[in-house]
Amino acid sequence: MKKLIALITTAIISASMVSSCGKAGDSSNVSSTTSLSSSGHKWQNSDTLNEWQIDLLEAQGLPTDIEQLTPSQKRSIQHIYEMITYLNEKYDEEFVYAGYVEPGVMDEEVLYARSLSDEKQRAVTVKIDDNGAFTDDYQSKSVSDYCEELIDNWIHSYLEKDDYRYYSVVNACDIQMSEIKNDDFQWKYGAENMIFIKMNEYDFDTLEKFAVNYAKFLYEHHISGSHRINVVNMFNDQIPDDYWHSIGWIGFYDLGFINSHNTIHTSSSRIVVNGSGRSDGYERTSQEYSIEEYFSKY
Repeated sequence: MKKLIALITTAIISASMVSSCGKAGDSSNVSSTTSLSSSGHKWQNSDTLNEWQIDLLEAQGLPTDIEQLTPSQKRSIQHIYEMITYLNEKYDEEFVYAGYVEPGVMDEEVLYARSLSDEKQRAVTVKIDDNGAFTDDYQSKSVSDYCEELIDNWIHSYLEKDDYRYYSVVNACDIQMSEIKNDDFQWKYGAENMIFIKMNEYDFDTLEKFAVNYAKFLYEHHISGSHRINVVNMFNDQIPDDYWHSIGWIGFYDLGFINSHNTIHTSSSRIVVNGSGRSDGYERTSQEYSIEEYFSKY
């Protein structure tokens, strides 16, 4: 899962646990002076800090006296407040700060937040578009829920059992729920989808048959992203970042659509066990197929 970072200064700071909610209507702490960004958005220039901003700065270990902040820190805390207030008011929910990236030569300004009403505690991003308006991906969270359920139902139907684990992390979403017709995601949604299937030993033919049918399903619904099928002989519901080294892992099969979705790239790896039962390294394969060639395998 992608790590969230807060860049109020140029150093990496841990995410805040602030749970208070700021409201833009609190005009007592905001001056009437504004500045115009290059994209046209009018940021508030305040010479004071409100309670929400003070709480956040304190949680980050930064000065809570505005006079002690650097110009960059002062600008950031003001921008963060406006961006999270935008979320609070647009959705009439309480969002908490999770991270921030300052604008730079190679970076666009981004706020990361979470809604307290979201049981999955997924990160929401806020950006500013070319017209100077805030944009966010909060509504796309319902798209990810819908797609995850669609994929999970297919896996369950294919395997005809619950003996698997499925995890998903969104990496692209340019479609809203209202645009999805007949479960067609139009190649505008992508995720890192990870399936764990239990096998006593690495059976490549069985695994590839599953992968081909899975790819057909993804292609039918125009779902992009990276898709890995892990083979394990036991489950660990707390999958670590280095899950391929965890107990029970014996191999994987990757697939992804490339070349405008006209080609499928696959790769696989399995642990090779010698006669004494010890690992003798990995056996790896990599292959590219046309859609027609790959789908005709099974």
